[in-house]
Amino acid sequence: AEPITMNVLYVDVVGGAAGDMLLAALLDAGASRTLVSESVSAVLGRRVECTTTEVRRHGLRALALSVPADLASRVRRPQELLEAIERASLSDGVRTRAVAVLTRLFDAEGRVHGVEVEALELEELGEDDTLLDVVGIAAALDSLRVERIEVSPIPMPPPSADGSHGSPAPVTLELLSGFVLRPSVAGAELAETVTPTAAAIFSALARTAPEIPELELRRVGMGGGTRDPSSVANVVRLLLGTVASDADGARRLLALDANVDDLSPELVPDAIDALLAAGALDAWTTPIVMKAGRPAVTISALCERDALSDVRRAFFEATTTLGVRVHEVARPELERRVVEIDLADGGPRVRVKIGILDGRAVNAKPEHADVVEAARKLGRPVRSVHAQASTLAQHLIETWSA
Repeated sequence: AEPITMNVLYVDVVGGAAGDMLLAALLDAGASRTLVSESVSAVLGRRVECTTTEVRRHGLRALALSVPADLASRVRRPQELLEAIERASLSDGVRTRAVAVLTRLFDAEGRVHGVEVEALELEELGEDDTLLDVVGIAAALDSLRVERIEVSPIPMPPPSADGSHGSPAPVTLELLSGFVLRPSVAGAELAETVTPTAAAIFSALARTAPEIPELELRRVGMGGGTRDPSSVANVVRLLLGTVASDADGARRLLALDANVDDLSPELVPDAIDALLAAGALDAWTTPIVMKAGRPAVTISALCERDALSDVRRAFFEATTTLGVRVHEVARPELERRVVEIDLADGGPRVRVKIGILDGRAVNAKPEHADVVEAARKLGRPVRSVHAQASTLAQHLIETWSA
């Protein structure tokens, strides 16, 4: 059989990273300019061309994004930016990634400033170029069919001493929690090595990688920053390659989850029902504690890729969340067989699901709905019928294994 591989993007943060640098690097690596421009245009409501120019940074060739001069500078609130993405004609993959990045960015800003997301004043983060970077990167990743993103140790500038809010920016550090950081060799020459937008992209879509992963290299992309310090190449380098799947033969599914602290407890079961009705293979809740010590729950669901749109919509319709995190998971599964067993002469019959590993039955489970119906017909307690069905199922394992 052909080996199972996945497309992995390794982000080598050589000098720094910003949204425009990452987008330029993705275009340099071969991302579809047409798809990027069409996706950005759909969100901004007018035709926007994402063009690049070739630059040199510390002797290295790279592409720099040419930001359209007519981008609007009006500041919008978080919900307005999210609604612009939700109402645009985008593929599910592009929309999901873009929403995940903005949601992570807004949550971090809210935590840093100690305000609710709805009350945030975004300033420059609420302008069109934020949407251009985030949506453009989501579309570029989709066109390159990137399945996993890993990020190198990230250079950090020295702390600022001018009495300002500090460098690195507090929101950047909030977003980079869990990532490996290193001192920037540019020192004070580059006061901001990583922008909040780039940090949000890493936080929402990637994971830290202290060293380059073993991969078969396919493409390289270089994105250049605006400044050109003398001490370091202010570029971000992308290595796109394939790696053997870490779960050979596993079923590829999507996991979705959202943290909510303002949904009435009596509505949580209805939300789970809505997710299952929308096509989720499974849905569940996990108790958590959010900021200010508020009790909350994480609502999670598992679905096939083609059910993503419906399940994601169910999250927004049945819960109070403003954003849903989505990531791919691998689920190795046993081969399955379904057989029927008689509980008594003439029935009733109960279906039993058998799990098979390497041709050997390793577990068997009676279908609970069949057990309940059989108990009703026999006039016996469900627990009694379940015990009988389980005993017969265990005997079925022994027979199958023999």
